[in-house]
Amino acid sequence: MKLILLIDISTWKGHHRIYFQKVLLALLQQGFYVYASCEDNVNLNKWIRELNLQNCQVLDSNLSLIDKSIFKILSFIDSICLKLYPNTYVQYASIVSLLYTKNLLKQIGQQTPIFFTHADSAIPSVPSWFAKLLLPTQWLALYIQPSFQAQISWGKRKSRQRFLAEQLFSLPSCKGVLLLHPVYTRFFRLRFQQDKFFLLPEIVDVAVNPSSKIADRIKVLANNRKIISITGSLLPKRNLELFLQSVQKLNPNKYFILVIGHLNPPNYTEEELKRINELASNLFNNSYIRFDYYIEKEEEFNQLLEISDVIYLQYLNHSHSSNILAKCIKLKKPVIVGSGYIMQKIINAYNWQSIVPEKVEQISESIINLINHFEVDKVKYELFLMDYSEERFNLAIQKSTKMLI
Repeated sequence: MKLILLIDISTWKGHHRIYFQKVLLALLQQGFYVYASCEDNVNLNKWIRELNLQNCQVLDSNLSLIDKSIFKILSFIDSICLKLYPNTYVQYASIVSLLYTKNLLKQIGQQTPIFFTHADSAIPSVPSWFAKLLLPTQWLALYIQPSFQAQISWGKRKSRQRFLAEQLFSLPSCKGVLLLHPVYTRFFRLRFQQDKFFLLPEIVDVAVNPSSKIADRIKVLANNRKIISITGSLLPKRNLELFLQSVQKLNPNKYFILVIGHLNPPNYTEEELKRINELASNLFNNSYIRFDYYIEKEEEFNQLLEISDVIYLQYLNHSHSSNILAKCIKLKKPVIVGSGYIMQKIINAYNWQSIVPEKVEQISESIINLINHFEVDKVKYELFLMDYSEERFNLAIQKSTKMLI
């Protein structure tokens, strides 16, 4: 039986967990025996038992004292280099994921191929000669945000670090890289002149929790009014303040505003928090607003999308896509996104709605227009279902694993 190690030690939250689980299932379907290791092996084991999965084993990895010492030394070198050479983009301490990987391979065999389900955190920003000392003999990677997109979201330094890390994709040990948009795939094929880059459809899981108490409560409060929502992690990039400004003048007898998720105050200034709270308080007659609610389960999140009539997705400086957008399209929910970047390309590809400048009046007008005139393009919707199907997802994983020797 073919062996493979699946790894993502960065986090078990959000899309990290979803992609890890889906890739694991796809590998099992292809006949692999999967060793798996993530940031939360307890919950990974629980999920495997619930599904009664066979031919997979969860592995724990801890850094040895030597590894910890190496990491501290490299972190110190990074700090010195940054002081002496402020424009350096090398980050030696970013090899930490490879140190964990090395320890796992000691348990199962050094020649076992690796599948990194989050290459953005796993592949280090170091010179190739240094990375070769720790990289496995064969590896595959799922890469979420390329360097040219990282600059828009995270700035020049982060972008340059990712560009340096991407050089490792040209190594013979890298057998395949999976990317989430055709633009990314074309970019890397052109840059490296290699056919090891594959398009992986985003996962679109819209299973709902039909007994969600909070969703039921919101529907009662809405009382047949149209629900305009922003849900999930309320980071600054979600443009929450602009959303709240834009819905102030909507008719409270026709529209119900839903804001539910986790807002972490340290991410905002005191002035921003004050404005957000004032805007929220103005909507007390036609809203359900909670900044302290962490949506733990995907099914509950999907249910909140399901009960919404328009979903606000106008991210701030967000160059890549959002899995929420794919969910909304599958659920046939109209959305509002900003102009430019990957989300606009997806909207245009499937004739969805609606691309709006970041201006209060135009956002408000678009909400009303979507409620009254939105229609699904049936032909484009069927194309979307094919493009984002589980069959295409599994086929992409299969194409990449065929590159392994």
